[in-house]
Amino acid sequence: MTFSMTPDDVSFGKTLLMLWMSYGLAKKEGRAFFVDDSQWPYGSYTSYFTPLPSTGCTPPPANHIVPCPHSAKHLIVSAATAQWTFGPNFAAEFATSRHGLTERSRQHNQRHRIYDLARTGYEDLFHLFGDDAKYTSQRTHELQVLSEISGRPTVGMQIRRGDLHPLEYEYSRDYLPLERYTAAAHRLQHKLTPATTPPFSPSNLESGSKSKSTGDADADENQHPTLLLASDDPSLPTHPDLLLAAAPHPISPAQTRILLATKAALDASAPATPIRAPGSAYVKHVDENAGWDGGFYPSLFSSLGGVVPAASAAAAATQGGGRDGVSPQVMRLRELIGRGYLLDLAVLGASDGVVCAVGSAGCRVLGVMMGWEAVEGGRRWVNVDDGRGWSWDGKGR
Repeated sequence: MTFSMTPDDVSFGKTLLMLWMSYGLAKKEGRAFFVDDSQWPYGSYTSYFTPLPSTGCTPPPANHIVPCPHSAKHLIVSAATAQWTFGPNFAAEFATSRHGLTERSRQHNQRHRIYDLARTGYEDLFHLFGDDAKYTSQRTHELQVLSEISGRPTVGMQIRRGDLHPLEYEYSRDYLPLERYTAAAHRLQHKLTPATTPPFSPSNLESGSKSKSTGDADADENQHPTLLLASDDPSLPTHPDLLLAAAPHPISPAQTRILLATKAALDASAPATPIRAPGSAYVKHVDENAGWDGGFYPSLFSSLGGVVPAASAAAAATQGGGRDGVSPQVMRLRELIGRGYLLDLAVLGASDGVVCAVGSAGCRVLGVMMGWEAVEGGRRWVNVDDGRGWSWDGKGR
């Protein structure tokens, strides 16, 4: 089975889920598994992950692979062909045939079996590459130490903005209130906190918690555990509504190795000088910074790799890293965005609990990373959108 990362699907989360499910299905059926990343807008697969496990054979010729029928010797799976691989036949195969089960039990069994495919892919394939792997290990260890010192669980929030809107009809053209995330995070923290841990209070802090820490910053962690935040909108960590809703708990980015910048941040660090005279109505060109504001939009991501002339594209290809008219510099920028996304997932996936909205592919990815026991019944993975449990059919739902 060959999984093709297509250029028209810029959702990293959906690509990950489909990759994992395809790998799990191939492994279940005893097929060799290959990845075709030649057209992937994020670059090379091995820029993010260690190489795939050895299959002991070479990939089939391109003219030998087909999307259907599923009994074909060499299959290809992509966002465009998912309807054949993960269509009605796939659902029928993974639906339980036991008699006497209720409809709810049947759907639960089917979700669990499909989940296991994605979990297999995650366990075998999600191995970050190079310094990102070292950073993730250090960051998760740091959070575990702080959690052990304070006796409080580490809870994260994944808040997707941009072009993605909630499943709930009331907010289908807007975003979920930030209070919904923070309230769920507070409840989850309380549920996961051991019963022997004393409640938050300055007296508890003065009586010994501070002596276990390494400074005032750690003392604040002991008093009010930090809520981790991962979001495609870089302005959210300082958003007044979120800070007010989370109070008295401070909010910290899940990772600080790769952070997107807003226009305001860029203007503060490197102000652009406009060429328009003060008070002039004539505008020939105004040179200004462009930040990553509002969250992830496919058109914004794609515009980073604007098509360049054929001569420049050929030069980029000879220099290495360029593809489809995208220069190596732009490809490195796209890779930074992808790496930042993966670092967020890796840190939150190793936390004690996560709050997110299931309409986001990243939320479902986190469910796979945390394990079925965490997902089942919302034990450590909490969906705040439409009350749905974990599900994924390979086509985006």
